[in-house]
Amino acid sequence: MAENYVIVSAKRSPFGRYLGSLSEMEPLDVAVHVAKATLTAPGKDITKDIDQIFVGNCIPSSFETGSVTGRQIGLKLGRDIFTTTLDTACCSPLTGLRMALWGMRLGELESALVIGVEAMSRVPHFSRQLRTGVRIGEVNLPDPIYPILYPGYNSVAVDASDGAEKYGISKRMLDTFAMGSHLKWADAMKAGKFKDEIVPIKVRKGRKEYLFWVDEMPRPNGSVALIEMLPTVFGSKTTTAGNAPGLNDGVSAMVAMTEKKAKSLGLPILGTVVDQAGETDVPYGISWIPAMSIKKVLDRNEMTIDDMDLIEINEAFAAMPLVSTKILAGGDEQKWYKLLRITNVNGGAVAIGHPVGASGLRIAMTLMYELRRRGGGQGVAAICGGLTQGEGIIIRV
Repeated sequence: MAENYVIVSAKRSPFGRYLGSLSEMEPLDVAVHVAKATLTAPGKDITKDIDQIFVGNCIPSSFETGSVTGRQIGLKLGRDIFTTTLDTACCSPLTGLRMALWGMRLGELESALVIGVEAMSRVPHFSRQLRTGVRIGEVNLPDPIYPILYPGYNSVAVDASDGAEKYGISKRMLDTFAMGSHLKWADAMKAGKFKDEIVPIKVRKGRKEYLFWVDEMPRPNGSVALIEMLPTVFGSKTTTAGNAPGLNDGVSAMVAMTEKKAKSLGLPILGTVVDQAGETDVPYGISWIPAMSIKKVLDRNEMTIDDMDLIEINEAFAAMPLVSTKILAGGDEQKWYKLLRITNVNGGAVAIGHPVGASGLRIAMTLMYELRRRGGGQGVAAICGGLTQGEGIIIRV
């Protein structure tokens, strides 16, 4: 790429637990709050400098009107510009960023605001019976997020468990990795590492109003023994509530620009997007698609995993980083352990939470900010999406 494409701002809300601090807020309002903070974070308001908006969201029914969500957000931000709302499951906001890069490479855009938003606490139960009326018998109200599955396929919990079994990863290892995620989050929180990315937000819960500023999901006072006692779920062999993330609420946002545009505006360059790639595989392959996405983007840039200083792999389940790093290590056990030591160093979604439409940007900004704290370098982040799509991104600082 002749032109460099850079990140000038990246923020997120604290991630809320299911029926937690964000559950009574309209997700549109949370998205606008985080977007405004992202647009002013560079030291001046760059709202008017945004050419297009891309919004990733998986479950639009959580919105009052679940259509053209990006357009709704853009108008609330005061920007009457074209918006794209997209769904590639958990990959959605990173796919949005990749689309923004396409526009910049084509010369159609110089800047973009990318947002990922999810409010799993506000997903309604569904009934298709009521539209035509129920003359007799019970009304069924299925829950589309319990479990998360696609018609004709296993639940994602089963796919994660089967992937772990395929690559010889025991439940004990899944549970141990999960507990480690909570402990790494606690260390990072104590060191103030999330201040770079988290935007506090005033919330109302019942009669209480307070400032919400810390992720609600982490349980660093737990233990592997307690996690091991939890029952497996949805017919899986090893997936439990302990080695999986919760059903969460949250928003992430990022501003990407051509380097030329960023310099012309005098904006700080937080990181450079070296490249991005999407990949797919068999519909049940969610545990290993992050590795495939990483391999694709590395190969395209004539790099290897050994060139990376840090790795972020979304913990859709503990199986994803464990399976994918084992594949990236090529069967070399010592190399696998080495890769695990640089993977999700501040904890991951098992602790932080996984508001599905927001996590892609969260892992990218977490990677970027940690590289900056370490004085620079390059890293790769990847995330799986339902029915096995993946996004991989290389960021250099």
